[in-house]
Amino acid sequence: MPRRSPIRPTAPTGTDDARERILTAAERCIDRHGIRKTTMDDVACEVGLTRPNVYRYFADRDDLLIELITRHARALVARARKPISRQGSIADQIVETVLYTADHGRRDPLTRHVIDPDATSLGKRMIASGTTEMCRAEMWDPLLDAAVANNELPPGLARSDIHVWLSNVTKMVMRGLEDGDGGVRRYRSILRRFVAPAFASAKAQAGV
Repeated sequence: MPRRSPIRPTAPTGTDDARERILTAAERCIDRHGIRKTTMDDVACEVGLTRPNVYRYFADRDDLLIELITRHARALVARARKPISRQGSIADQIVETVLYTADHGRRDPLTRHVIDPDATSLGKRMIASGTTEMCRAEMWDPLLDAAVANNELPPGLARSDIHVWLSNVTKMVMRGLEDGDGGVRRYRSILRRFVAPAFASAKAQAGV
């Protein structure tokens, strides 16, 4: 039986295909090692490329991770849309979005970085690059746009302020769920008492 030649890593021909393979390999590495311990060497080995070839598609480790984090955040937002759309008012939609994002985001180390960027170079890079704000806007703006169109919110409110406030509320709920301060039911009650009234008063300001 003829001997099989050893498989040598080669760069894929299509850029999109290569990026997808690298991202998929990186996810497998993160599942095994966690974000902090996953290296570009791990990813290169997993995908069957040399490290220089991986760097052809991603400038550095943070660049690769930011791409993955953005994808995971968008997938979470897409999953949340259907259950959130069943809520009748902007206040209820906000409450349920906070709960859904906090509860599901804490289970995914990649999505978690959008909710709670840490003080590492990755967290700082996400903020500096505008990735964190972009993900926040993609999460909240569809709800806020619909609320303005339905006269549930006055136009002209500073969106960036709303994004920051709601993101900090989501971070607080996520940490509370992790620390055992209460379950989803308790935090739903808290949000309805302390967060929902802000949108009820905004509705009144809009003249509804």
